Amino acid sequence: MKLPEVSIIVPIYNSEKYLSRCLDSIISQTFDNFECVLIDDGSTDNSSFICDRYGQSDNRIIVIHQKNSGLSATRNRGMEIARGKYVCHVDSDDYIQKNMCEILVDAVNRSDADVVCCGYIENNKVRSLCDEDFIFRNRNTIEIVHYLEMRQAFGVAWNKLYKKSILDTYSIGFPLSIKFGEDMIFNLRYFKHIKTAYVSSNYIYHYLHDNKSSLAKEKVTLAECDFRFENVSSLFVQVDNNTKSLFYSELLAKDFKYTLALLLRLYSDKKRTKERQDVTNKLKNFYKENAAKNKFGSIVMKGVYKMLLCAPSRLFDIIFSFFFFIYDTLLKIMRGKSKFINK
Repeated sequence: MKLPEVSIIVPIYNSEKYLSRCLDSIISQTFDNFECVLIDDGSTDNSSFICDRYGQSDNRIIVIHQKNSGLSATRNRGMEIARGKYVCHVDSDDYIQKNMCEILVDAVNRSDADVVCCGYIENNKVRSLCDEDFIFRNRNTIEIVHYLEMRQAFGVAWNKLYKKSILDTYSIGFPLSIKFGEDMIFNLRYFKHIKTAYVSSNYIYHYLHDNKSSLAKEKVTLAECDFRFENVSSLFVQVDNNTKSLFYSELLAKDFKYTLALLLRLYSDKKRTKERQDVTNKLKNFYKENAAKNKFGSIVMKGVYKMLLCAPSRLFDIIFSFFFFIYDTLLKIMRGKSKFINK
């Protein structure tokens, strides 16, 4: 029996409104040597029925039903089942261009790159990675990570084609301890083992964040905020171990400020005062230990971050409360929510 060249993994939870659009975009691919692994993670709507219907009508579709386990566990199970030479991930409330697989497979076959990355369309806004295709070859991996992260294309799994051999050899999976930021950790675990990356000028994935019940939109906790930062900061070092480079400094500073912003968004949880203070102290101590080692410190010490990090402990909560009040007021005015956190 001929094995598929590509395994498309689709984790599903209560996506009945979007699922048919997603699956139609997959089965209409111009490249047809693929399998589509649908993992129904205990859906309580009609998603399970839709999965079965597509599985019965197309022999390239494999349907797995399981008890609710979360996004990371669901994707990990999909990768265990996958038989393809390459793996890609598609979220059930998104969809892909009909030539996405063809473009990604053609790129990896021509270059033998360890990963292929493409641009995407986010709610009708184009996020292109480059004007012309190019290959990162014989460069420090931290430079590849930096290039993609600064274009908001690294910390997601769905715009990439991965080699199954690398995933299997190094037992790379999504972390089970958190419900957000898992893509960033997964990609850092993968990229530290690559030598080449192909960057496509095509924007062929449609990313939408309007499905409020999807697997990727669960409430973030302070413990997860802490776990994520500790893992990401240590993985940056593992990726290249060149902590003196500007690439490393800018990546670390960007993630450090992102974590502070997350902490601000979680500040409304008044019942978790001690836990919040523990995370805050870890961030302040991390800054003190690393600020002088490279340009990380000078990048972070701007505006509000300087005020927060230099504040004595007794004033920190007062300053943080002030910024949270401003942040929360703006949210109410805009009548929107952060795409990272559901309150």
